[in-house]
Amino acid sequence: MNGRGFQRRRVLGRRLWIDIRAVKQNENLSILVEVKGFDSPSQVEYLAGAVGKYVLYSSILSELRSNERLYLAVPELAYNGIISEKVGQSVMKRVEIRLIVFDPEREEIVQWID
Repeated sequence: MNGRGFQRRRVLGRRLWIDIRAVKQNENLSILVEVKGFDSPSQVEYLAGAVGKYVLYSSILSELRSNERLYLAVPELAYNGIISEKVGQSVMKRVEIRLIVFDPEREEIVQWID
């Protein structure tokens, strides 16, 4: 997959930014990834903002009837923290968020969760 960072698109009259768009040419597959760091003092506020942005982008992709799959990328610390807590699990199930868990120090993907 070829990836490009910080993709700007004009959609429905607004400019939107997505952190990564990766394309696998030979399979005509494209994913969009919104990366969040969860480095705020209030984990609940950061979760709310990340989920809100995911829902916004997901709604727009649905409106456009896009085949691109959207993922939310979160650091392993956030995944093992607030996202694994009851509040995080409740939101993940209800919104059906696809996750990519990464280790920011090693710059590696740890887990994909569809």
